[in-house]
Amino acid sequence: MIDIELKIKSRDINTLIDAIKKNVRNPDIDLVRKAYFFAEESHKNQQRLSGEPYIIHPLEVAIILANMGLDTFTIAAALLHDVVEDTENTLDEIEKLFGNDVALLVDGVTKISSLKKQSKSSKQAFNLRKMLLATIKDMRVILIKLADKLHNMRTIMFQPDHKQLEIAQEVLDIYAPLAGRLGISKIRSELEDLAFHCLNHEEYHEIANKVAQQKYKLDEFIESVRSVLRKKFDELHIHAEIAGRVKHYYSIFRKMKSQNKTIDDIFDIRAIRIITEEIRDCYGVLGVVHTLWTPITSRFKDYIAVPKSNMYQSLHTTVIGPDNHPLEIQIRTREMHRTAENGIAAHWAYKEREKEGAKEYRQITILKNIDKLGKESNSREFIKELKMDLYEDEIYVFTPKGKIVKLAQGSTPVDFAYAIHSEVGSHCIGAKVNHTLVPLRTELKSGDIVEVLTSAKGHPSESWLKFVKSANARYKIRSYLRKVQETEKEKQNKAETPKQTKSVEVSVPEKDLIKIRKVAKKNKIGIRVEGTSNVLIRLSQCCQPIPGDDVVGFITRGRGITVHKKNCPSLRRMRVEKERFIDIRWEEDYDNAIYPVKIKVLGDDRPNLLKDIAEEISICKSNIIKVEAQIINGNQAEFKMILEVKNTDHLSEILKHLKKIKNITDVFKLSEKVVRK
Repeated sequence: MIDIELKIKSRDINTLIDAIKKNVRNPDIDLVRKAYFFAEESHKNQQRLSGEPYIIHPLEVAIILANMGLDTFTIAAALLHDVVEDTENTLDEIEKLFGNDVALLVDGVTKISSLKKQSKSSKQAFNLRKMLLATIKDMRVILIKLADKLHNMRTIMFQPDHKQLEIAQEVLDIYAPLAGRLGISKIRSELEDLAFHCLNHEEYHEIANKVAQQKYKLDEFIESVRSVLRKKFDELHIHAEIAGRVKHYYSIFRKMKSQNKTIDDIFDIRAIRIITEEIRDCYGVLGVVHTLWTPITSRFKDYIAVPKSNMYQSLHTTVIGPDNHPLEIQIRTREMHRTAENGIAAHWAYKEREKEGAKEYRQITILKNIDKLGKESNSREFIKELKMDLYEDEIYVFTPKGKIVKLAQGSTPVDFAYAIHSEVGSHCIGAKVNHTLVPLRTELKSGDIVEVLTSAKGHPSESWLKFVKSANARYKIRSYLRKVQETEKEKQNKAETPKQTKSVEVSVPEKDLIKIRKVAKKNKIGIRVEGTSNVLIRLSQCCQPIPGDDVVGFITRGRGITVHKKNCPSLRRMRVEKERFIDIRWEEDYDNAIYPVKIKVLGDDRPNLLKDIAEEISICKSNIIKVEAQIINGNQAEFKMILEVKNTDHLSEILKHLKKIKNITDVFKLSEKVVRK
């Protein structure tokens, strides 16, 4: 547990060198000393808000990384991480003096200087995006940034109150979850507690005081558990380290909120961690624990057999311990414990070759997703998508052949399809979960067996973006939709740009205009014609205009005026006869007209689907003139309908109602779908 009221310790370069010698393999001490003295000289006229020399901050950041076992290039970059941003020194100088590796790391954590005119939120988005994209090339960038944030949070009491709240919220929203997704629980826990202290001061102290009051009882309880386990392990000649701990304060607070309980109602704030030498010992220890106390089966997790996407491995079990209180027990090897504490940093520091560690960390889901998100042009969209990724819990589902697939909680068969392969996702037309056909928006659960149905004619739908969870799926769907739009633009560019048409202006006596209105009402076509007398008016079947649409008239030979939507593709071939276009508008005071409109409804087939569609159309006070239904692509129901509607608002209401029906995947007006394609 951390102590929030920290006093700044007087530490110097020797403290850092001692930490390096203790934790870092094959260190280059001369490089570190050179970086320290260069940074000290660069920042010599600068002070922190605490009144200390500025060099204290990069020194503390470097010490955090040295204690994590990071290499001396990273430690040197940590010492220099503010030099380019806050002094007159340039990145070229850093590269010349300390090499390309160090310069790239410094550049990765340096804010973009050209954003001075941008808003605060835009600056944050651009800088965070830049840093995370640099992380894809070298994960040490994010480790430096996390260590930087950690020391800033340890000394946040020197910031003005409003600034404390702002920084703490950003840490809780972005950096603590990011540390968690990278498996660095040691930094994540401390960042969460420090931010929690700033943002929820009273709740923090309430929990801290309660834990302090119960300290003797908690210590006694944990010691009794350790004693029972130690005795049993000695009998069975099991070598294991047993440690007790109290969950960190923010973790307790989160549990209180999610379960709507007070701290007095939370009994599993204590936990036991057992560290063994080999994997086989973990399962042996688990058996011993379950013979001593009754396990709560729903709370057992085997993250050794199925590691988390951040490489975390451990056995988790919750038992009914002494005094009938729940007790959480984690069992892992020493190597697993290093990974649990330091995440990707452990894999970088403890691999024989750095490139092996680099290869493994790139398999972490969040980093792969950041790589894909980085291809999006909008930085704010990048941050929005990132936050969605940061807060995802994981589920584990199976292919029909038994392969395990990790997905975000709330994922659907579409997410699963893209996780298997982008081509599977792109041609997905349906899915079976546990051998039963289900809608594509179905939420998957751990243990589900998922089979994807594909077709060469299948393609991503815009409607999928409403329910997919994974960044990978969202990226692939958007990429496909973007290509479709680009193809359409290319086709339009090849065609000659339509010239602006002029309407026919004819002076019409008032008595003739009245006649037109009467004819229009008689034929139930609420159209008013500007500058024309009594004529035959009909609605185009190619674009099916209805009141509310922006329309234009086209004078046909012997058939009066045909009404088209102004964006109707058919008008392109008529543009050469501009003199035949005429301005028209809908009558505003005529409510009794009705108009036939063709729509298409797509959905996953089920009993009574057509009945439910008909009921919703009836509720919207519309009439079905004609309906055609068929099953396509295995299990997809397709309905083509002609409905009677009053105007665009009436049609929108109908489409909105239909989209809410269970199993419906897409609803659209046929002519509009043609235009979009």
